[in-house]
Amino acid sequence: MQSALHWLSVGVVLLATLAVGVCAHELLHVAPLRFTDAEYAVRLLPSGDGSALQTALTGGLVRVEIAHLPRTTSEWVVRGAALAPLALALPLVLVAAGVLPNPVAADNHLGTVALVALTGCGLPSPADWSVVWHGLDLAES
Repeated sequence: MQSALHWLSVGVVLLATLAVGVCAHELLHVAPLRFTDAEYAVRLLPSGDGSALQTALTGGLVRVEIAHLPRTTSEWVVRGAALAPLALALPLVLVAAGVLPNPVAADNHLGTVALVALTGCGLPSPADWSVVWHGLDLAES
């Protein structure tokens, strides 16, 4: 039987990993755009109608807004920017390849929760998939 302190620590690790992972997800969109002349803004706790906590829970902790995308920007750079957060799944790939220790096999609940949460943060959102499939069509309309 696990103690209440153990489950509390698992919950704290989950929330902390999700917070860091969501921020990393958004910031990874910017990495490929840095190689272009794109103009963008990174907003911490984007303003909303409610309090900062409500905005963080419903609207996100970080938002990247593209203001201008030059016509010379390759469509593949835009698609790469949309898929860049998949890099957050790299720890899971390394665990599966045997490079990193497997927290599930070691019965490490904290490591397992962190690994699963970080991998989940790397999944592309529906908006990301829209950019992948439609590319620059959305930017020109």
